[in-house]
Amino acid sequence: MALRVPVSALWPQSQLICVQMENEMARQMDNMRRSADLMNQLQHVLRREVLDTDKVPRSAARGAPSCKVEKDGQHFYATLEVEDFTPEELTVKQVGRKVLLSGKKEKKEESEEGSYSYRYQEFRRELELPEDVNPEELSCSLNNGQLRIEAPRKALPSVPERVVPIKSDVSGRLKNGEEE
Repeated sequence: MALRVPVSALWPQSQLICVQMENEMARQMDNMRRSADLMNQLQHVLRREVLDTDKVPRSAARGAPSCKVEKDGQHFYATLEVEDFTPEELTVKQVGRKVLLSGKKEKKEESEEGSYSYRYQEFRRELELPEDVNPEELSCSLNNGQLRIEAPRKALPSVPERVVPIKSDVSGRLKNGEEE
């Protein structure tokens, strides 16, 4: 059972539908422009906060703390830049020949306008102690924003001096890597 509607009866309705759709699209475009403007304003505010070096500590701006490893004849040293952390916010654990370093800091601030900001910093590092380092004597200190891990190197057993004989082919020819 098909319903037949004359074509002329649909024409005025379709024009009204198109006008309504155009109006709705214009309204949605205005909403999108306003949203884009708000996003641009937010981007400028965030960029200003990140670039303001007086409010953002240097270590937060650069990311994870840098680690410098050094060895001299007597000691092994590892130094991390952790200037924003207190000793209570840092953890140093030794598991066998591995040293696990971590830091965790949370800070909540309220501005004069009543808004809040929350900053969370966390890092984790893992160092492998060289074979010639004594892990039992590992020590750690924090001075001027630098966490220093230190361990004495083991004394290598002294090898007595000896003359090493030189093997040579007397005839000057070798056959399959063996003397003829």
